Amino acid sequence: MATDYKELVRTNIMDQEKLVRATFSGSLPGQNLPWVRVVIRPVLLKSERFLQFSHFDSRKDITKNYSGSEASDRLDELLSFPFRNFHVETTEKVIQVNLSKKGKPLIHESRVAGEKKPVKLSHNREKDLILPADKPEPFLQAVGIMTAEGKIKSDMQSKFRQINEFLKLLDQTGVLKEFGSAPVSVLDCGCGNAYLTFATYHYFKNVLGLETKMVGIDVQSNLLERHAANAESLGWSNLTFEASRIIEYKAEVPPDVVLALHACDTATDEAIAQGIGWQSKLIVAAPCCHHELQEQLHNQSCPAPFRPVSRHGILSERLGDILTDTFRALILRIMGYRTDVVQFVSTEHTAKNLMIRSVGGLPVGDPKFVREYNELKEYWSVTPYLERLLGEAFTRLLAPQLATI
Repeated sequence: MATDYKELVRTNIMDQEKLVRATFSGSLPGQNLPWVRVVIRPVLLKSERFLQFSHFDSRKDITKNYSGSEASDRLDELLSFPFRNFHVETTEKVIQVNLSKKGKPLIHESRVAGEKKPVKLSHNREKDLILPADKPEPFLQAVGIMTAEGKIKSDMQSKFRQINEFLKLLDQTGVLKEFGSAPVSVLDCGCGNAYLTFATYHYFKNVLGLETKMVGIDVQSNLLERHAANAESLGWSNLTFEASRIIEYKAEVPPDVVLALHACDTATDEAIAQGIGWQSKLIVAAPCCHHELQEQLHNQSCPAPFRPVSRHGILSERLGDILTDTFRALILRIMGYRTDVVQFVSTEHTAKNLMIRSVGGLPVGDPKFVREYNELKEYWSVTPYLERLLGEAFTRLLAPQLATI
């Protein structure tokens, strides 16, 4: 049976007159792959057809073109790796092969409805998207981003770009490859409209082939009923929703991944504190409003060098935002997380465009970052809400440095 599915995949990929695109992704249980996914498509170079292989790891992609026997040999080599998911699109049909935990292939073939898909042979390919705009995805249709005909709705183009950008930034952390065959537990704090909740579950389960259990929590129970109905319609029994405040949520199993995407004000701090307490491997936050520290700054005198900034409301507000997220990043680093702050989406889509990405595994209480935190806190005479949430476990780490300031 193994030979049958590999031969099916191979035959359709080598038919360069009909191949549109093929994607290999996910690994078999207990196996490791050097790439997150590999994309294959035909290209035309100097009137000769080649197969273009694009290998994506956690941080970059490497693209090479092969023709003739070289392309055949490269494909055979790729098929020898323990990939779990194979998706092949041709001008006439779509082939999906998924391997079970025991390696049994589940093969599904469907004919392309309507006109045949065109083969795009441009060498300078369009930016590769984790979720291509021209590929119908049931979950995108369920949440209202894509039409029944498989087109992204005009008023949802920005949201679709945001979803792809978010998944790319998750991918870049490199931590997703470490989960291997073990079940992954994901918690989305303040899931709201749940576009990114559904996208994350789809990416983990269907693109990476990870056994995933995900919970979305929010205080808006009316939204959660709709999300639960959508998950049920998709057959996603391991995607569930619960009404709960973030700080009050009790996880049955400590989540491996904690998300807080545009959770308002201190809700972001609550999600980070919960993730630290659970020792989650990955914590990702895209902060929204930052009122709590703003009030502390407003109720005291501003340090003299920054008085020209405080004179202008918008500049003062942005300074408070920057300080809040700087304290969050420092606290995460002190608590043993490799942390970076990156642009989530461009400012044309939303003014709240930062993301804090944190991967666990570093030593706790690094003196350098403790010193930086204490100096910044003393200069501005503030106490971040996240520090108060973490309580004694965190303040103990600050104590050795306090005597030296």
